[in-house]
Amino acid sequence: MGMKGLLTAVSALALIGNGAIADSANSANGDDGAVTEPAPVIDTLPDVGTAQESYTADFFEPYAPQNAYDMIQRLPGFVYSTGSEARGFGGTAGNVLIDSARPTSKSGGLTEALRRIPAAQVMRIELQRGAMAAGEAAGQTVVANVIRYKNKSSGTWTVETRRVGNNKILPMLDATFATKLMGWDASFQLDTFIKSTDRDAVISRVDADGTLLNKMTEDRQEEERFGALSFDAGRDAFGGRLQLNGRMKYFAWHGDTSRLGYGTSGLDTRAQDRFFNDHDEEEYGGELGADWSRTYASGWKWRLIALGTFEDETNTDNFLSEAPLRNATEVGDITSKEKSTETILRTTYGLTQGTLRPEFGVEGAYNRLDSTLAILIVDGSGMTTEDMPASTVRVAELRAETFGNLVWQASTKLTADVGAKAEVSRISTRGGTEQTFTFLKPSAGLNYTVSDHVQVSVKAERSVGQLDFSDFAASADAVDDRQFVGNPNLKPDRTDRLQAKLDYTFGERGAISTTVFYEWKDDVLEQTILPSGGQGLANAGSAKRWGMNANANLPLDFALEGGLLEIDVYLKDSAFEDPLTGQTRYLHDFTPSEVYIDFRHDIPDTNWAWGLEYNSAYHWHGYYINEHEDFRGNNRYGAFIETTEFFGVKTSLILYDVFGGDFDRLRELYDPTRGGASIGTELSERTRDTGVRFVVSGQF
Repeated sequence: MGMKGLLTAVSALALIGNGAIADSANSANGDDGAVTEPAPVIDTLPDVGTAQESYTADFFEPYAPQNAYDMIQRLPGFVYSTGSEARGFGGTAGNVLIDSARPTSKSGGLTEALRRIPAAQVMRIELQRGAMAAGEAAGQTVVANVIRYKNKSSGTWTVETRRVGNNKILPMLDATFATKLMGWDASFQLDTFIKSTDRDAVISRVDADGTLLNKMTEDRQEEERFGALSFDAGRDAFGGRLQLNGRMKYFAWHGDTSRLGYGTSGLDTRAQDRFFNDHDEEEYGGELGADWSRTYASGWKWRLIALGTFEDETNTDNFLSEAPLRNATEVGDITSKEKSTETILRTTYGLTQGTLRPEFGVEGAYNRLDSTLAILIVDGSGMTTEDMPASTVRVAELRAETFGNLVWQASTKLTADVGAKAEVSRISTRGGTEQTFTFLKPSAGLNYTVSDHVQVSVKAERSVGQLDFSDFAASADAVDDRQFVGNPNLKPDRTDRLQAKLDYTFGERGAISTTVFYEWKDDVLEQTILPSGGQGLANAGSAKRWGMNANANLPLDFALEGGLLEIDVYLKDSAFEDPLTGQTRYLHDFTPSEVYIDFRHDIPDTNWAWGLEYNSAYHWHGYYINEHEDFRGNNRYGAFIETTEFFGVKTSLILYDVFGGDFDRLRELYDPTRGGASIGTELSERTRDTGVRFVVSGQF
């Protein structure tokens, strides 16, 4: 039948089955009286066929966690996932719940919601291995549920300084507070930082024969500034539970890139030319969400969600070329502005207990982007204004989706979940371009508990990607001398994915999790030549992607008491037939393999811990019309020491890129496209200094 035929068949069966269950659900609902949902506790999770473990504050004490996010990172055998934000709120859920519910947030996400919860506010974390109830984290085989204390006030604070290079010391401040406020269970977070990632580089340009054309030095000074204030508040209301959340953020990035060219002479001679670019990015954003839920005596739960977000971003580039020095040959200015909004309304109705746990729902969303691009250049021929296609764009999407999911507890060891989503969306642009899409997105999974320590699962699903409306508009990159034409005819890519997963736990902290997957992708988005003749993103054909992820927590108590080794391995491959060359290559923006190793030693009977970190070398691939970008990073190492010995606070000294960071960027250039002849390469040998972080944090 094939993968796509199988998924379509599963979808049809799921919709038929869900329709039959819906009739009995409506009957049951008519007989049951509504009750106010109690303060969330773990018994809202499935009560049959799942393995649950409970971790109280005592388990996490050796790590001196500051918030729930720190605690989640220390759960044995648990690989944290934030899920997907694609296609509104109903994309793939993360694998962490807060008081048995999925947080209602997109811009801050699950991580920020967890960081808002002080560690002292956490009563326990329940770790469930087995299929989750439909709705909150459907499809996840391992789910953590953070259970909070009620009517308790607590907070955290963190002060950090970073030193990068020889003369930059940058601050960071983070504070959270949770309390009972006018009948609301409320928590707040203030997050601010200033970061710098300065680098130096030596750039060599050679022609197709390998003859040196120019040697350059590059000095890039970068600085990020970020500030966000967020909150969530919940209380019993309207016969159920009402949860509100909000967030305001500010982000700014400034980068100065200065290149001195020496021709074919050595770097110890006088520079012959100069390029300078000043880049400023400034972004404001906000979010406001409301989530109301009510659980009936029969076990059925009704949930209503409303969510709105906005972002306002401005980017400016001011660049200057001098050849020879102090003789300006070109001066330019590039300004782009984007304003985007998203509004989501969603309702679900599902059963939270029993052998069969169905859920049904409807979601509607409206997205909009307004974008402008202006390019002004002054050179020997005078002042010119470049008018690129799609320099001014308005894109709007109206989307509706209906869905049904069913979790079936076949036995105490076997759980099945099936589901289907039917989506209709209309994307329109100013000027009359309009497209209508319909998608059917089925899924099916099985989870089998082999023993108390071993679980296996398989899953098949179809997903639809979320378009970045910025790709509908023209854009430009002054530093790399690239210009992209907007494409108003883009459509979402589709992915059929088949995966198998094995989870094995041992001892108190030991765990190994391995996932293998294979994906069939249609309408993949790649850079190509558009009908206008310019370079831009387009739906370029089909591709395949496959690989494995392995994560391990390995206690070392047999050799070093209090020692723990954490290993994450990612091995991936992909195949895409390049329309420009006719050859098979990786997908754009692809990294085949990565390895991360963390060693931590909590010294017994002391308040001290130390550790080492290893990030493997990596190899990134990017493909544009007339170039292949090959980016490689070296092995990077880190170390830390931390203690709670002094003043009752947690103090950490952290080193990263201990031996420096080396990043080689090779641009292979062709004319007129990658299907044509090579015209040379540009190699940038970039370096970054060792960084130092000093962190002090406490609770109150």
